[in-house]
This record gives sequence, structure tokens and C-alpha cells, in this order.
Amino acid sequence: MVTNQFRRCVVSSSLAIIAMVLLNPLSAREDSPRPQQRPALTTSRVVGSPEPPLPYVTERAFPALKFNNVLDLVAAPGTDRLFVVEQSGKIFSFVDQPDVSKADLVVDLAAQIPGVRDSYALAFHPDFKRNRYCYICYLEAPDLPEGTHVSRFQVSDTNPPTIDVSTETPLITWRSGGHNGCCLKFGPDGYLYISTGDAGPANPPDIFKTGQDISDLLSSILRIDVDHADEGRNYRIPADNPFVGQPNARGEVWCYGLRNPWRMSFDQKTGDLWVGDVGWELWEMLFRIERGGNYGWAVMEGRQSTHPEWPRGPSPFLPPVIDHSHNESSSITEGLTYYGSRLKELQGVHIYSDYDTGKFWGFRYENGRVVDHRELADTTHRVVGFGEDHSGEFYILDHTAGTIHRLVPNPQEDLSKSFPRSLKETGLFTSVKEGKVASGVVAYSINAESWADYATAERWIAIPDQLAVTTTTTPWTYPLNTVLVKTLSLELKSGDPSSRKAIETQLLHFDGIEWMPYTYQWNDEQTDATLVAAAGAERVFTIVDSKGANDSEEGTTRQQTWRFAGRAECQRCHNRWSGPPLAFDIPQLNKADRDRSPSSQLQTLAAIGILDRTIPSEGQPELANPYDVNAGLDSRARAYLQVNCAHCHRMHAGGAVLSQMHYDLTLDKTNMLGVRPTQGTFGIHGAQVIAPGNPYRSVLYYRMSKLGGGRMPYIGSSEPDRAGIQLIHDWIEQLSPDLAPDQTGHEAALKQKQDDSEAINRLRQSSTATRETALVDQLLSTTGGTLMLLNAFDRHELPRELTPLVIERGTMHPDASVRDLFERFVSPDQRVKRLGSVIEPRQILSLTGDVHRGRQLFFETASVNCKNCHRIEKMGKEIGPELTTIGKKHSREQLLESLMEPSKRIDPKYVTYLAETADGRLVTGLLISRDDREVVLKDAQDQEIRLPVADVEQLVPQQQSLMPDLLLRDMTAQQVADLLEYLGSLK
Repeated sequence: MVTNQFRRCVVSSSLAIIAMVLLNPLSAREDSPRPQQRPALTTSRVVGSPEPPLPYVTERAFPALKFNNVLDLVAAPGTDRLFVVEQSGKIFSFVDQPDVSKADLVVDLAAQIPGVRDSYALAFHPDFKRNRYCYICYLEAPDLPEGTHVSRFQVSDTNPPTIDVSTETPLITWRSGGHNGCCLKFGPDGYLYISTGDAGPANPPDIFKTGQDISDLLSSILRIDVDHADEGRNYRIPADNPFVGQPNARGEVWCYGLRNPWRMSFDQKTGDLWVGDVGWELWEMLFRIERGGNYGWAVMEGRQSTHPEWPRGPSPFLPPVIDHSHNESSSITEGLTYYGSRLKELQGVHIYSDYDTGKFWGFRYENGRVVDHRELADTTHRVVGFGEDHSGEFYILDHTAGTIHRLVPNPQEDLSKSFPRSLKETGLFTSVKEGKVASGVVAYSINAESWADYATAERWIAIPDQLAVTTTTTPWTYPLNTVLVKTLSLELKSGDPSSRKAIETQLLHFDGIEWMPYTYQWNDEQTDATLVAAAGAERVFTIVDSKGANDSEEGTTRQQTWRFAGRAECQRCHNRWSGPPLAFDIPQLNKADRDRSPSSQLQTLAAIGILDRTIPSEGQPELANPYDVNAGLDSRARAYLQVNCAHCHRMHAGGAVLSQMHYDLTLDKTNMLGVRPTQGTFGIHGAQVIAPGNPYRSVLYYRMSKLGGGRMPYIGSSEPDRAGIQLIHDWIEQLSPDLAPDQTGHEAALKQKQDDSEAINRLRQSSTATRETALVDQLLSTTGGTLMLLNAFDRHELPRELTPLVIERGTMHPDASVRDLFERFVSPDQRVKRLGSVIEPRQILSLTGDVHRGRQLFFETASVNCKNCHRIEKMGKEIGPELTTIGKKHSREQLLESLMEPSKRIDPKYVTYLAETADGRLVTGLLISRDDREVVLKDAQDQEIRLPVADVEQLVPQQQSLMPDLLLRDMTAQQVADLLEYLGSLK
């Protein structure tokens, strides 16, 4: 087969042996001459992108001007000047002309006001032409209770203008810190709006727990009247501010629940206030601000739950209008709604950017909806802010370069049609069918492979000409159009290498700014592979198992669904926070060339010119092979977490929890040991991310063991890795319980573990079917017991006769936390079709529904059970919202979203609470009442559960709807369309 020819290019345990034709000089034998400079690669056609170029690029707006750490640009009303704020405290002005040659110093606050260290923002009074007032936000040292200031100053009526600091009138102060906010904008109502952050560092989140606290000025947008003064203040609080008169509330607060609202803008025509809120670990958010709005921080980060147990403010959460995941954005910079004349096609478009990625996006906001949302430009700028002149033209501020730019139409020719749509067209192979790479393409191998659903990987690096990777920078610097190639192959008969078939080849292409991922799907003939669409694809393969999925006899066939990841999925891992590209670094490359001992692969890569210098292998980090049983357990487990988890679970890389899983942290610094999980406990009593010594109490082990929602790794695989699961089990079990800083619940968990272990021992020796069933059900009654039963099953410690019983009881269990652990024993083609990977909203919405059939589904179909929670026209129960007029409130699209993602938006009245009792029970339901004596919850069966307060260890709100997340999983597309048609008719 062709895959055998591929393997002849890359030996499984070393580099390819094709030095005689110089296709891969890495594999020369020990007695061979030292590897020579590789041949120049001149055939690669991986250039550009399969997508058309973005519509805009940038150009310098005032080429002669350059500032130091520019932060803000504002036009002074009634003048021809633009004012620029530098972070150091200096403010300059210059004439608004393209050929302006110099800027004039207006004031140096740091030099003239004791204690000033930074200046952040500037705003001019709407009646500036008459009163000459401006407002400046400046900062003193961090962590001062009143270290952030907003003051009024007077600007001289001279040319050039200046500011005399003696004219300062202090207005308002708040705590200084990492997140200060500090944007100043006058609204159409004439009031001054001021943004404030949570005054905390990047991590941990909201250290002052101020996000939901309206008794201070932090994490808010403030609204004050600067033209009048209340007693004791140099401003007045408008009487219509939302929290005026509320006990312990600051009347200045207009809205709250923001982390670091760095920049905001008013739409000149609609008056809408837009704020970009810099996110934490997962999302960057753009909010349309409402009076009294609560935007969630730090209970929520956008729509993502962060600290559900923290207190909440007095108003319900409002979701972002737009959110970007950290695969494309990490520090949002709000812009403006454009009404200028230079770029006519952008009139009425709201434009914003990102500080870290330099990307620009635009959208229109019409009838309460975002339309035409698209990427406009991709730049290298550190976009810290936008400025606008009197004619409505906008400018872009590059903080690091200190330069001012503007968008202009992109002159780049559209070369997308020439981007290779097949492997043959890439120029990286002289013969794809025979598996021969082009001259200058070099194979390499790595120490620790990630789990890829039983597939094995072969890797090459292709650098144009004879250029090299610069290893003296951090991260390493790659030449333009470098390509990393990985082919994944699957054994169609497990355990038989001759049955191996190439499934996909992945390319990572460095375009000079980003690493862009592309996937090519191999054809059945193994002659070529074609480019997969940006959204990805799926294909089902028939696998003959040497031992079936149910531990059945050899020769059992199963259906395995293979996911060809979409480009956005790939970038969730290959992003700049994870240090792209993954796996081409010292810990992965630092390994011996077994055919040329004692040389190392790092030395060979340098010798042939892939690396710009020789890196000694001694003293350098080296990842262990997680599947090498001869390596140390700790090093194997940490390597496994590194290659499967750490690209998300590291600071700023997109993980929704604080656990850090990269190998170079000491275990006590990972925030996993003894730490209570923030994203769900899955019914595990006293759950911890890692409970040292007790894998059955460890959510890390549980998530790896299950299928369906909440499974980890989240991206890159869909089949369970039994060897990896066993590795993490054994590693956790040998950790000393003393490593957990919090020993709360340890004794109770240990007792539960001992009881479960005793049940396992009795099960091993059981002789009656009744006894066996009772013991299995006893273990399946708790998540921890289920994990222990599953581990014993995988280790073949139970009588083989128990196999059908254990699998049947597990796969049919009513508790999803248990059932998900056993779904891997069900053939993939028979598994539940889960949301996110199979259900396509567009497909459902394109179908014509039937109202009558939809009504039958709602009231009569047992598997749907809508009537068990919702009431329509006095029929059904009222656990969830009443739906008699739901069609008036929501479109079909919104109804479908609520069915697919019921926890995305939850009415505060229907927030679910989790109660953990002293005896280890976990009770979930709607909070009916709570007083000094008891807590009353209503569960999903409409039953009231009364718990004495003394028995409740903790009661926390959850961002999880009582409506099941997998509500649609057993329904056909037509059934869902029928249900939507019925619900939409309820008006």
C-alpha cells in the first residue's frame, strides 16, 4: 500500500534513510560522513491563502509624526488640531494635515504633578470652544485606593495650545491597578461617561470581587454631570442614573460587571454606547451598553461561567453582542461607528480591533441584530485605540510603534485560486502516490505524540531555499512560507501495520504573521489528498478490531468517525499564546538519532541548516514518551498533559479554568492539586481537579474517561485513549494526599473509596447473578464508584462473565454522568449523535416543519418530554418558563439556539442551584426559598426538596439550565423542525 511507501520514508523509531538522494540527510548511520547542508527547497507552492485577501490594509496617516507609547487621539472642537496622549504623561497637539511635520507639547503631567506616572485618556467638553475645558484620566502608582484620577483642566487659547496644571479641578478617583479602564467620552446627553476596570492583575480574576459590587466605582461605566456640582463634589450625579437611592450603591454607576473596559464609543447617529471589554482566559467581548446593565464579571466571562458561586449584582446578566475566542483575539480594542466619506463602503459600519493580533473587524447593527460581521484587515499593529477627526474620518493608534495609521483598500492581487487544493499541487512531494518528498523537505520525529484516535503520525519540515529557523529568539523565528507537514495514518485492522492507510495530511503554513492551518483528506486510492473546507469535515471508517470495543472476539468490526478539524479548531491549539508551532521545539526535538548514535536530532537539524545553530542536547529539556512504560510515571504523565492539554490549559491560551498543565511548572504551581473545579463536578462528592491519591475523586481523570459534553481533550480526538487514561489514573493514585493544600472532605472521600474497593472485591468473588447486579448497581450509584468499576473492568480484574452485565447497566444508566463513561463500549455508529459535531442549524432551519407533528412531539412523545417541564395553555408543568406565547418573543433561530444550548441564556428566575450536603449528597434544582431554617429546591421532576440549613455545606448558583444540554440528540432533523414550527406558532 501507499502508506507502506510513506513509512519507508520515515522509519517508525527514527528519521528516514534516504541520504543517498539527499531527500532526508537526517538518518545517516554512525559511520557515515557528517550530514551536509540540505538541498535548497525551490518547489513549494504553499504561498498565500485559499481565501481571498482581506479588503483593507493600513498606511501611515501622518508619516512625519512618531510618539512614545501613544494611547489616545482626540479632536478639539472648534480647532484644526488633533491631540495625542502618551502613556508617560505627555500630551501633544498637531495640525490635522497629512504633511504635518511636528507635534507641539501641550503638557507633561508626570513632570508637573507630583506622583503622576501615566496618562490614559483625554476628552474635550462639548462646549469647549467657549469654556476651553478638557478632562484627563491619569494614574499614580498601582494599588493605591485613590490612585486613578479624572480631572478637569483648562486649555489655553494660544497657538499652539497648552495646559496649565494649576487649573486642575479634581472630579473623581478610584483604585489604581492593572485594570484601570480609563476611557472618557461625552454622551449625546452631555454627561461624561467614564470606564473603570476591576483594578486587579491579569490573574487571578477580580481579586477584590468588585465586578458584581455596585457599592464602589470599579468594573463599571460611570455617568456624571460635569456642568453642575453636588455638595462635597465637583460634579453632580444625574437623577436618572439606575442605582440612585439604592442602599450601599454608588449613584455614579451606569452599568457594571466589566473586567477592563479599555475603550468605548458612542454611535453619532443612534446614541448607542459600545464597550470593548478585555477578557480573561477565553473570550474578548463587545457589549452594547444598557442603563443598569450587568455584564457578568467575574461570575461570568461573557457567556462562560468562571465563578458561579460568587455573589451577583442586583440586575440580570446581559450577554455580549459579539465575542471572540482566544484563537483569534486576546485584547479587544473598541473602535467606533464610521460615518466618514473616505471609505464609502464602510459608512454605518462599527469597526473594532485587537491589540495582540492586529486584526480588524466590522459589522452593522440593525434592528437589534449584528449583520455583515466580517474581518476587515490583519495587521502587525498593536492597536491600542482609535481617534476621529471633525469630518468623521478615523485613525488607528499603534502603541508600540507610536505611529498613527488609517485603513485603505487592499491593493493585493487575489491569488486564492492558485493556492494548492491537493497535496500534488503543494510542491512538497515529488510523488504523493509513492510517498516521496521533494528535495529539501526534511523529516523529523518528536518525543511525545498527542493522542489522535489510534492514528500514527509522520512529520516533515519544509523551509524555502536553504533558510533556517532562528533559535536565538523566544519564540523561535521562522522564515516566510515555512511549512510543517504531518500525515496521520490509521490501521484499518488494529494491530496490523500493513493495513495502515493515510487519512489526512495537515499543513501549518507561516505567512509572515500567523501560522495558518490547512487539512487535506486522502482519497481511497491513496494517490492524493484534497483540501478540506474551512469548517472541517467528517468521515466514517470501518475498523476490524483485534479485540472489539466490547472486549469481544477478534475480528469484530466497528465504525469510527474521523473528524477533519476546521481551521478555527486547529487555531484553538496553534495560537500565539501556546507558542506555535506546537511540537517543533527543544523538548520535543531533543532526542537521539537511533541510527546514528551518539548524535542527537537537534545537532543533525543544525548540521543540515534547518536550525541556525547547534543546540547541545545535554542540559536541555526532553519530554518523555507517555506510552514508554520504562520511563518514569511522573515524567510520562506530565508529558501526556503537555501534548494533549497544555496548549489550552495555560495562561491566556483559552482554558476556562486556572489549571496550568505545561510540563515546565512544578506540580504545586499548576493549580490542580486539591483545587475545586470551576466548570462542574459531575456528581463527584468533594471533587477536585486532581485529588492526590484518589483518581476517583479527580475531575481530570473523569473528563478523560468519558465521552460527550465535557470530555477532554476537547479538540483533536473523539475516541477514548485507554492507555492514557490508565496512565493518569496510576499517576494520580501514587501522589501523596499530603500534596493537597485543602484536606476538606478527605476522610469522607477515603471512606467512600474503601467502601467501593470492598464492593469491587466482593464483585470479583460473587457467584450469583442477583448479587452481581446489586453490587454493580451499588457502584454505579456514584460517579466515583463508577470510575472504580470501569478501571477494574479495563484492567480485566472482573470475571469475564460480568462483561455484558456491567456494560448493559452502565450504558442504560439514567444518570448521564455515569452513562457517558460507558458510551465508549457502544459502537461509534450506534452512539448518541451529540450536539456540536453532527447537528447543523442551517440544515434544520432549511426544513419545513409541521405544526401538528410538532404539537404531538411536545405533548405525547415520551423521549422528548417537553410537557414535563413547560406549560402551554394550562397543560404541562411549570418547572421551566411558560411557553404559551413563546413565538412572539423568539424567532426560529433563537428557539433552536435555546434547544441546542439551553445554558447559553438563562432567565434569572430559572437559575439552577447546587446544594452539597454534609453526608455527601449533591442536589440540583431551582431555588424556591431560603431562610434561617431550610433551603427549598425544586428538582427536574417538579418535586420540592427541603434541606435543613445545618445540613447544607454549600449552596451555589450554576450556569447550567435544568433543560438537558443533549435534548435534541435522539431526534431527527425533521422532528426538530416540526417542534420549532409548533413553538413558533404560539403567539
